[in-house]
Amino acid sequence: MTNTAHSRRDMLKMAAAAPAALSGLAALPAFAQSSRAIKGHDASAVPSVQSLGKWLRQLHNFGPIRATGTPQCRAFEEFLATEMGKLGCTVERDQFKLTSWECDIKDCSILVKEDGGKTRRLEVIAYFPFGGSTRGKDGVTGKVLFADAEGEQSGAAILAKYPADQLAESIVVINMPLKGGGIRGTVTFYPGMTFPDPLPPLARAERIASQGGGAPMAALENKCKALILCYNDVSDNAARHNYLPFSQPHRKIPAVWVGKSGSDYLKSVSGKATATVRCDAKLTPNARADSLMAVMNGPSREVVFMTTHTDGPNEVNDNGGLGLLACATYFSKVKPRRTFAFSLPTGHYASGAIRDAVTGSGRASGTGGNMTKWPDLVNRAVAQMALEQMGAMEWADEDMHWGPTHRPAPEHWIPTPNMQGQIGKMLIASTTGLDPKYSRTGLVISGQAPGEGGGLRTRGIPGIGLMGSPHYFFRCDPKGVIDKLSPEVMHNQIMMATRMLTMMDRLTPEQLKGTQPIADSDIFA
Repeated sequence: MTNTAHSRRDMLKMAAAAPAALSGLAALPAFAQSSRAIKGHDASAVPSVQSLGKWLRQLHNFGPIRATGTPQCRAFEEFLATEMGKLGCTVERDQFKLTSWECDIKDCSILVKEDGGKTRRLEVIAYFPFGGSTRGKDGVTGKVLFADAEGEQSGAAILAKYPADQLAESIVVINMPLKGGGIRGTVTFYPGMTFPDPLPPLARAERIASQGGGAPMAALENKCKALILCYNDVSDNAARHNYLPFSQPHRKIPAVWVGKSGSDYLKSVSGKATATVRCDAKLTPNARADSLMAVMNGPSREVVFMTTHTDGPNEVNDNGGLGLLACATYFSKVKPRRTFAFSLPTGHYASGAIRDAVTGSGRASGTGGNMTKWPDLVNRAVAQMALEQMGAMEWADEDMHWGPTHRPAPEHWIPTPNMQGQIGKMLIASTTGLDPKYSRTGLVISGQAPGEGGGLRTRGIPGIGLMGSPHYFFRCDPKGVIDKLSPEVMHNQIMMATRMLTMMDRLTPEQLKGTQPIADSDIFA
């Protein structure tokens, strides 16, 4: 995946020819260079670096992997409910049920027996979440069939090439190369809308978090015995524990991932060996998962709506709940004018299982579920913000070597469509005086998945969503990724968020929508 950024000199040239929605951008360089404080913002009320570090450690201690409906995920939900209540919020719940799915990589295996009698055990790099479980069974055995098709869209070609009776007896092996970005597109930024400017260079690496496998599963499920998916152009250390694809319905056949050496070997024995695949996932029927809505009432009924998700495979993926807690902590001290709604939904990583009408609740979870459950708060919203994947430092697989680059991971801020002018002005203003070595911010034009804030932006509510983008975005390591997180980076993000929220609390609805201008004096003290 690549990013495109422009210098502010380029931005000044482009702004003259920009459409009306971008007409305010020419003033941004002065904002970014200003040392003035944001009007009404109290930096002393922002939780400290030490407090954020403590919260991140607490999240790790709940359990590095918090699959939806598991005790470790429920512990985080209850922590957030308790802490929000302490801040004076009214906390309501929407309770869901599902058959939860969790697995330990040590309970997955591939044993290959060549036709000549030689056996070989392959290392399983990752498992396919919500794949069929072999727990309590003998595993699944079939003929090795290395497919003459690769990638996310390989299913149709495989079905067209191989006879149904051959597939039915086979364990199908598919290469899933990351070159070209996998299933993710190129992320581009609005001109001049980065901090720092220019951004640090992107790592020369394929993005491990960009490859799925859901489409081949959907095409081949019940047509073969199992799937073995292969990361064939990235190191095993980078791909290990990748948790993709997520939010699947419960699948009927198991699937696991191997690395390049496993891929090369399986290709060499295709049609000349059988394989036995195990994925002993633990399924727990009638597991409970709670979505929360914490409301901090202000003098005005107008709402600033914040959202994130509280389930995930590691301490960066679902730590947006800590971001909302930090913002709530801030506004418990400065007393906002508007009402603040802190949406803390479950089900981002198990929407398929929750939507199951038989074993789940049969309805939507995530932010969409909260919007349905509490429509009055959405209807009263004049501004919105989503926070996800905070505090990440960059790790990359450069030249097949997995390690740190010692830079923050990319931070993608996504504005409500057609409101990038005023939202971008607020974003760049919010970076005033911050240490650029702890930021890697860009206002996204395109190429980024919508995240939990997508539904709010689709409603046309003025605002922005942060999605951090580390390569270990979906890493489901039993040891966690706490060693890859920076409280200093997260503190910069919280400082930016509370500054923008301060503006959202004070600017008029017309200014937030862009029908009235936002002057320098509206932003700075």
